[in-house]
Amino acid sequence: MRNLRIWVLCLFILLFVSGCSDRVSDVHIDLGKSDIYTQEELKAAADTILNEIKTWDSVKTVYSISYCGDDVSTDQLAYCNSLSDKQYTQCVVFESSFMTAGSAESGGFNPNDRYDGWQWYLAGTDGGQWELLTWGYA
Repeated sequence: MRNLRIWVLCLFILLFVSGCSDRVSDVHIDLGKSDIYTQEELKAAADTILNEIKTWDSVKTVYSISYCGDDVSTDQLAYCNSLSDKQYTQCVVFESSFMTAGSAESGGFNPNDRYDGWQWYLAGTDGGQWELLTWGYA
């Protein structure tokens, strides 16, 4: 009887853990093609976004993160510089798609709602780390 209880407990733990998947583990990341940035630089920017989202309890699932391209990013460098006292030389813009959680503590989002076209603005200096400056709908 004791062995049966242990097996049932182990099965319960296994099912519980498998149901608690990381909400950013299956994200489709589209880094596109860039004549300005390497794939590693764009991946580092996408990782910065994912690390921010991981801190948000209001997001249940992240579906995608996509680089908006060199033209959009280049056009937004002046905007990024207007957000800080720093003088950035690089800017990247990404879009994401995610689903919010159903809790009352939605962090300003509508509960159980899908957000598409949510933009992320990151900036940096040559060879430096990306700084996440702002996000939202443009």
